Amino acid sequence: MNNYNNNNFKKNPEVDEVYVPNVLNPLSNIFKYLQGFYYQLLEWFKELPQWAKIISLIIIPLFIIKILEAIISLVSLLITIAVFGGAIYIGYKFLFLPNYSETGKYEGERQK
Repeated sequence: MNNYNNNNFKKNPEVDEVYVPNVLNPLSNIFKYLQGFYYQLLEWFKELPQWAKIISLIIIPLFIIKILEAIISLVSLLITIAVFGGAIYIGYKFLFLPNYSETGKYEGERQK
């Protein structure tokens, strides 16, 4: 029985070769691209003179912080717009739609 269980849990190489690369291929391409970009950036940084390395170590983090700040403010703006739009929709639904349904009932009773 132990041999039977071991056969069930063995990996099927045909399934792994066909399924896994198709699922992981886009992710692996992205990681390869990022890894190549990182090595290019590192080589560029090594070729800089000492004064440029110091300036770039000051300016690049500030630039990254500003980009992240802009992304966070954009997300915050989108959340605010969604909440405000939801509040307007709920207000419209509860304030104006009951009036239309009441007029519809009265018109229906008048037609009979």
